[in-house]
Amino acid sequence: MIARQKRQPAIDVADLAPCADTLHALLVARADALMGGTEGSPEEQELAALTDAIEAYEAVRWPQGKIEGGKG
Repeated sequence: MIARQKRQPAIDVADLAPCADTLHALLVARADALMGGTEGSPEEQELAALTDAIEAYEAVRWPQGKIEGGKG
């Protein structure tokens, strides 16, 4: 007998935005905490990686550089 696979419900990407925005805020807070670290330190490397991730997310999430109806 062949087992039937259960179908996963379709995920609307827009439903993920609140979670992704929360993660973005946490990454920004961590990056802020790492600012001013020692050159060449592991913290500086972490900050560089976080900056890359934050900038990549922001470019996709807010391609025009601002939030409609926002302050910027």
